[in-house]
Amino acid sequence: MTEQAHPAPESPIELSVIVPCLNEELNLRELAARVLRVFEVGGLVGELVLVDDGSKDGTAAVIRELSAASEGRIVGCFHPENRGIAAAWRTGVGASRGKLVATIDADLQYQPEDLLRLRRAFYDHSVDVVQGFRSAVGRRKDQRYHLSRGLNHLLNGVFGMELSDNKSGFVMCAREVMLDLLTYRGTYFYWQSFIMVAAHAKGYSYKEIETIFEQRRQGVSFLQKTAVRASVLSLVDIGKAAWEYRVSRPPPDVAHQFLRRHPVADRTPPRTPVQEMRWRAYLAAFDSTHWMITRDVEHYYETLCKTQWLGVTETRELQDEKLRRLVRHAYRNVPYYRARMQERGLRPEDVRGQADLHKLPLLTKADIRKHLYFDIMSENHDKSQVLRIATSGSTGEPFVCYADRVQLELRWAATLRAQEWTGYRFGDPCVRLWHQTIGMSKSQIRKERADAILSNRTFVPIFEMSEKNLAAMVRTIAEAEPVLLDGYAEALDFLARYLRAHGDLSVRPRAVMSSAQTLPLPSRRVIEQAFGCAVFDKYGSREFSGIAYECEAHAGHHVVAEGYIVEILKGGEPAKPGEIGEVVITDLTNMCMPFIRYRIGDLAEAMDPLAPCTCGRGAPRIGAIEGRVQSIIQGTDGRFVPGTFFAHYLKEYDHAIKQFQVVQEELGAITFRVVKGGRFSDDVLDEVLAKFREVLGEDLRITVEFVDEVAMVRTGKRVAAVSKLGIDFQRSSASVRPSVDRGDHA
Repeated sequence: MTEQAHPAPESPIELSVIVPCLNEELNLRELAARVLRVFEVGGLVGELVLVDDGSKDGTAAVIRELSAASEGRIVGCFHPENRGIAAAWRTGVGASRGKLVATIDADLQYQPEDLLRLRRAFYDHSVDVVQGFRSAVGRRKDQRYHLSRGLNHLLNGVFGMELSDNKSGFVMCAREVMLDLLTYRGTYFYWQSFIMVAAHAKGYSYKEIETIFEQRRQGVSFLQKTAVRASVLSLVDIGKAAWEYRVSRPPPDVAHQFLRRHPVADRTPPRTPVQEMRWRAYLAAFDSTHWMITRDVEHYYETLCKTQWLGVTETRELQDEKLRRLVRHAYRNVPYYRARMQERGLRPEDVRGQADLHKLPLLTKADIRKHLYFDIMSENHDKSQVLRIATSGSTGEPFVCYADRVQLELRWAATLRAQEWTGYRFGDPCVRLWHQTIGMSKSQIRKERADAILSNRTFVPIFEMSEKNLAAMVRTIAEAEPVLLDGYAEALDFLARYLRAHGDLSVRPRAVMSSAQTLPLPSRRVIEQAFGCAVFDKYGSREFSGIAYECEAHAGHHVVAEGYIVEILKGGEPAKPGEIGEVVITDLTNMCMPFIRYRIGDLAEAMDPLAPCTCGRGAPRIGAIEGRVQSIIQGTDGRFVPGTFFAHYLKEYDHAIKQFQVVQEELGAITFRVVKGGRFSDDVLDEVLAKFREVLGEDLRITVEFVDEVAMVRTGKRVAAVSKLGIDFQRSSASVRPSVDRGDHA
């Protein structure tokens, strides 16, 4: 028997029924007839997978007979020796071709007809796993019954569950879920008793339904004479399972389990002993220097270091598996998505992968604003594990959304992984052009600064730039001798032009990472010339943080495929390679507020999703991104502020300012266009204008214009800050101009 790792890609089989068989020759013919009848009555395409687990009677011969006469509906698998129920399940699932799998005993104590009830519950409740528990009706209250009940109470107590029949192995789930459940580390006598414990520990949702359980009529159970011994061994197993599923279990992570079925070598360069010591010390203090996220980031980082080397096909399989789980969750727990899918006549099982994404509706910022406090957040999420995120980004329109802890931890891990693509290793000196402390509490500021010390990071505050302190900022960068310099594209561009006018930086970073705004080729060249190193561009947003990053090949941006699916659409259809289309993002991780097919408001160049990158990573890529222009606003006394400042500062004023735009057409003056929000007041306006003068100079002239709407640009966004001035640094004969896309805001 040859086990299959994967089912046929377009298998028409809906359900595979897996049956371990040990000396069951007298039961198999009736079992097969009844299961095939279930397929007929249920109107479904199914298969019966019979696994002979080293039987000593005629079981193997009966299986071959049934298989030969079944026209492919019955599959036989054979173990030369007895390996146990869990091993038989694994063999059966490996040979199966169904989208769903169900496990049932061969002895006909569970009724095959109940398979249709499990299937109905699976679809009606959109859960990951359905378990049939043994009804007490007609069940003999013998020694085995009482031992079984005792074991059930132990399982529930030890693992914090409340199932009626925890160890019941009559279950149904998606094939990949079963493969995940059957992936375990320990060595057990009877692992089959822990199938629901595994589902619980790995974060799967489940539903139990009562099923008729009859006495065995033919054959002898392997437990018949060893029930007490089996119970003692089960106690040993419980100790092992408690360690695996409670004490040492990693965070629920589909990618981690996927790697166990699709192992790849981690090609990340090893740390030096000093780097490893610094990393361990940093992690030891991690929970004290961060809020919301935890040391679980180590797990996600280690997983991402491996999944980046999956091939193109395997990466897409991982995304599809996460997508199926996301859609099941959204349908079950998020009323907004359930209603939208029902309007289209869709069920979760209709979305099998990215090829089916077009069936789902697009999600807009307006949809989120309209439904935010009604029905777009998950009903089953622990709100203590959720972070409010306020943003206006480059749009000039404050926006609020929520992200759960797991999504935030994956963000952190993906950022570190991408930073290391530049040649940086954790603990190397780095400099960050910082947004400063706006919107942060005192506790958060302390933690942020402690984190910077432990990670060897130097902050340079970019909202305090002036001709008086630019030289000091450059000295700070030089004294840090950074391996990596990262920051907003517009701030990097500005500093690069300052250096070009005043002389080179005395040290050379190994790399620069640019983010927040688009990076046109002229701007990239200016930055690379000024800092003497390559620029690695990052594409991200406040909703998702890093979405895609450049690798060392600099041939497009690799999507963080473990966390996002990125579609590039033109006219509602996938754009062809080289075409510019709308960016649509599906967040595969954020379960508290799912973003499914979210129109982020950017444009990007499509690339062939199946074309491998020369770096060897299998994640899909997107090309040049449009939509977030660079701008530097000039104040009085030689002060400068990146346009990002206004978006960052005003995101906390969404209650009073619905939309805004800052426009500069002459030195020392700005126009502040405002669309009033529901709680606008003159006091709020005075507070905002005072902050503007604080950072741009008390003599700044501000003209306030109240408007009904700030016009959108072709990407579907509003530009938050527009500068129509060039930059003329003092003591320099060169007049330089930041890169600005005038076509978007003229």
